[in-house]
Amino acid sequence: MMLAASTPSLPFPILTSLVVVPLLGALLVVLLGRVRDEWSKLVALTASVTTGGLSIWMLQAFDGSDAGFQFVSKHEWIPAWGISWHLGVDGISLFLLVLTGVLFPLVIAGVDPHHDERPYLAWLLVLEAGVVGSFVSLDLFLFFVFFEIVLVPMYFLIGGWGYDQRVYAATKFFLFTMAGSAFLLVGIVATALLSRDAVGGVTFDVVALAESGALSVTQGRWLFVAFAIAFAVKVPLFPVHTWLPDAHTQAPTAGSVILAGVLLKMGTYGLLRFCVYLFPE
Repeated sequence: MMLAASTPSLPFPILTSLVVVPLLGALLVVLLGRVRDEWSKLVALTASVTTGGLSIWMLQAFDGSDAGFQFVSKHEWIPAWGISWHLGVDGISLFLLVLTGVLFPLVIAGVDPHHDERPYLAWLLVLEAGVVGSFVSLDLFLFFVFFEIVLVPMYFLIGGWGYDQRVYAATKFFLFTMAGSAFLLVGIVATALLSRDAVGGVTFDVVALAESGALSVTQGRWLFVAFAIAFAVKVPLFPVHTWLPDAHTQAPTAGSVILAGVLLKMGTYGLLRFCVYLFPE
């Protein structure tokens, strides 16, 4: 995989927009819904369709001959800790981005939560922002933030609008995912600290860490295991798969569709993007 990044000329940061638009939509659903409740679905659908439209535009603008990251947006976020707002896509993440952009509007268009539609729609949009952010993050800490954001709305969607055993299913999903995330956080911090001398300081930049070659084979293997455990929970793989049947059967229809269509692919994406990319040995 080539590490060079390219950025097509754009009048606005499209990847940042893909994250911000659903979040703004969620905020508008909450605020405008208090004035006219029937506006909630229209606002949510508009935000999600806009996100999907931008992702489809990216698909036709993407340069398939360039193996590097494209549409790159990078800004310092917490420079004292080496954390940056670093976004970009390649062929792997673009496919998942378009899938997300197409699936969420379909889910929102067919939504019928039977009660409390406003928070239901708002959580769906927050979930979309978290999924998109996970697929485009090129900073490990930023990825972790989005990876965890996904957990919150999914917990409330299952627990608030699921079936008879929804609380049990939501809690089990939450605990399994949080346990995996603990390994991920340890692995992320360890990767940054072990690579700091080679890259000239602490950084969570995925490209810089991959290029540094700072990790020994033994270090890389242990870190691979830490990352792989977290992503195995999300795929999920045996023996950390037992949360999935409960989550699927107890989640509302929209939650179950998103779980099968997008969320489970986050684990496979994490294995390819980070485990293979950062620890190839």
